[in-house]
Amino acid sequence: MTEFIPPFPTRHKKSLGPLDILKHASRDLLSIWPEEAFERQFMSTRIINRSVFIANCPDVIRHVLVTNHANYEKKSPLLRKAFEPLLGDGLFISDGETWRQRRGMAEPLFSPEQVARFTAIMAKAAEECVRDWSALKPGATLNVLPEMLTLSTQIIYRTLFGDQADSGQVTRLIDGMADYHAASGKLDLNTFFGLPSWIPGIKRNQATLVAGGIHAIIGKLIADGVNSDNKNSILAHLLKRQGNEALTPVQIRNELTSLFMAGQETAANTLAWAWYLISQCPDVEQRLHREIDEVIGSDSTTPDDFSRLPYARAIIEESMRLYPPVPILSREAAGDDIIRKRPVPAGSIVLVVPWLLHRHKLYWDRPDHFMPERFLADAPVKPDEFAYIPFSAGPRVCVAKFFGTVETTLCLAILARHFRLTLPEGQQVTHECRLTLRPGNNLLMRITAR
Repeated sequence: MTEFIPPFPTRHKKSLGPLDILKHASRDLLSIWPEEAFERQFMSTRIINRSVFIANCPDVIRHVLVTNHANYEKKSPLLRKAFEPLLGDGLFISDGETWRQRRGMAEPLFSPEQVARFTAIMAKAAEECVRDWSALKPGATLNVLPEMLTLSTQIIYRTLFGDQADSGQVTRLIDGMADYHAASGKLDLNTFFGLPSWIPGIKRNQATLVAGGIHAIIGKLIADGVNSDNKNSILAHLLKRQGNEALTPVQIRNELTSLFMAGQETAANTLAWAWYLISQCPDVEQRLHREIDEVIGSDSTTPDDFSRLPYARAIIEESMRLYPPVPILSREAAGDDIIRKRPVPAGSIVLVVPWLLHRHKLYWDRPDHFMPERFLADAPVKPDEFAYIPFSAGPRVCVAKFFGTVETTLCLAILARHFRLTLPEGQQVTHECRLTLRPGNNLLMRITAR
C-alpha cells in the first residue's frame, strides 16, 4: 500500500479573519482553510453583509443537497454571474421548473445503456491519442493537461455533435473555453460571497465577448446537425423533441454548451491528476499494468471492459477524492432554515466543500495519502455516500456522472496499456483552483513506451 502524500496548500494554524479570507480567496480558494476545518462538521462566518455556512459532514450535506434541497436549489451569485453569459438557462445553473424540465430531458441521454453506446467514441478517441503519442521520440516530454483536454474535448464533441470532429473547431472550442474561464474564473469578492456591486467583480464584458464566439461555433454545429445523418448524437436526440417538449435553437445551444463545459475540463483534470499520482507510486503503476494486460491485452476495448477494470476505476476515484474536479459547491438559501440548531437566514451562502470533506479526518483513514485500494470492493471500510461527492449529490448530482467515470477509466486504461508517464527530476507539481481544480503549469511529464 502506497505511503505517498501528494502536495496540498499550507493549512493555517487558526481560522482566518474575514479580511484575510477575502485576500487569500482572491488568489486561491484552497488556501483559506485552517487545519481545524478538516475536523469540523459545521462552520459559519460573516463577511461584510453575507452569512456563509460550511456543511462539512454527511448528515448536514444530506440535509442541504437532499432532504431540504428545494431551499438550496439556487446556485450562488458566483456561479450565476460567472456562467450566465455562456450557459444562459442551461441545466448547470437553471433552477425551478426550467431545471426540472431540462433534467428530465437529459437523464435518459446518459443512462447506462446510452453510455455503453458512447464507449466506442471514448475508445476511438483514446486510440487516436495512442497513435499520436507513438509518433513522438522516446523520452519526449508532454504537457499532460493540454493533451488530456484535447482527448476529453474530442470525446464530448463527438458525443454531443456526431462522430466526425473537425480539428479546427475542436481547437477553437478548447481555446474559447480556456479564454472564458480566464475571464470569468477570477473568484473575486462580490461574485463569490454575494457582496455589494461596488467591489470589483469578474470581467463581465470580456466573458460575454468570448461566450459569443463559443455560441457561434455551437450554433453552426446545431444548424449542420439538422441535416446530419448521425442519429445517435445528443444533438440528434434534442432535435427530435416535438410539441411542448421541443426546445428552441437557443435552448438547445445552452444545454449543449453546459454539457460540453462540464464534460471537457473535469475529465481532463481528473486524468491529468491521475497520471501524476500514478507516476509517484510504482506499486500502483505495476498493479494497474497487470490489470490492464489481463483485461484488455492486445484486444480492442469493449463496453464490458469498464466493469473488469476495478483498479483503474479505483485510481480515478481516489484521484477525484484528493483533487475533486469542482472543489467547492455553493448554494444560496431561498428561505430561512435551521441546521444543527443554528439559524440559517434566507440569502445565506451555504458551501459544500469536497476539498475539505474528501480529506476530513473523521471520515477517512490517512486522508492525505494516495490509496486507490480504499475504493475497491474488498476495502474494509466503505466511504459514506455523503462523504465522497466528486459529482455533487442528491437531485442535482451531475447528470453525466456515470459517463465521466467510464470515460476517464477507459481512457486511462487504454493509454497506460501503451505508455508510462514520469515526472522529470526536480519538477514541482502545483495546483490552480478556479471554479475547477487543475494541475498548474500544464503538468510537464516524460513519456516512454511500455
